[in-house]
Formats: sequence, C-alpha cells, structure tokens
Amino acid sequence: MAQAGCDRCGSRVDAGRAGTAVLVLGTVNVAAPSVTAASLIFIAVQPGAVPLALPYVSSKTPGTGFTVTSLSLTDTATVAWWIVEPGG
Repeated sequence: MAQAGCDRCGSRVDAGRAGTAVLVLGTVNVAAPSVTAASLIFIAVQPGAVPLALPYVSSKTPGTGFTVTSLSLTDTATVAWWIVEPGG
C-alpha cells in the first residue's frame, strides 16, 4: 500500500508522473496534466549532454504541465522529472 503523499508503488511510478525532457535553447515545456498547484516537481540531469548551467522548474500550470529552464540559453541537457503530491 502506498503511503500518503507517495506516488510510488514498489519500483513503479504512476503514468504521467515521471519522465524525461530535453532542453532546447535552454528551456523545455513538459506536458503533464497531473500537475496541481501543490505539486512538487523534482528534476535531475541525465547522462549525455553536460548541462551548461543549473536547470530548474521555472513555472507550473495546474492541469497542463511545467517548464524547465536553464541559466544558460544554449543548454541542451536531458533532465528526468518526477511529480509528487505532498501528503497532509
């Protein structure tokens, strides 16, 4: 049984709650309808293109998705993302 605030069950993540995205000119819009106003969005740079600067979640729109932006406008890194809903 999953704990409150945990979107994981064993080693699997619910569909639409995790994935990867590639920055193009330092930004990428990620379609993720499961995003809510309370969502915590974690990102991690993946092997491949070395990030030129720090990528971060720059905005989120509930029901639509979120945007990852790098401090470098020429960044082409791949980031993994994971959406978690806080318990409470």
